Amino acid sequence: MPANTDLSEVWNVAERARGHGKLSHADTTFIRDRIPAALKDVRAVALPKSVKHPGGFTVTGASVGTFLRSALLLAGQKALGKRFDGSPFYEQVEQDLAFGIMRSHFHLGYPKGAHCCGPCTLAVYPVLAAGAIRYFDNAVLAKAIERMVAERLWRFAGATNERMVSWSLR
Repeated sequence: MPANTDLSEVWNVAERARGHGKLSHADTTFIRDRIPAALKDVRAVALPKSVKHPGGFTVTGASVGTFLRSALLLAGQKALGKRFDGSPFYEQVEQDLAFGIMRSHFHLGYPKGAHCCGPCTLAVYPVLAAGAIRYFDNAVLAKAIERMVAERLWRFAGATNERMVSWSLR
């Protein structure tokens, strides 16, 4: 990842995108122009081992990539519209995240809507709640995740990061 691309800015813009207001012109330009130019292919980005998330928790390991994809889709949808204004970059991110969720269910037998682990599942919940993946019945999958968390099923049967859960399900 280029040194001039600060992931904290991605997280912050995505947090603003989850709100009900409009993004600023600077945020929209960042999402529309700077991020696709800097990242080019989200699958090839060298990610840090951990990031401090604006939600007050740390994301580590492979979950950093899922949180990044989710943040990009939330911000991209808010800045560019429901279908990312046809942006090849955001469509690739959407497909990448969708395939990960589908692979978890169809190849690994995980519950519908779940990703590879609890943190990644919590990362995709806001995307599903926002209806940002065109290939799914997002509302149904979001409800399935809510149920997993509420009933402490699957990866949520044990200890969970309550800050991450609170951030995800807000």
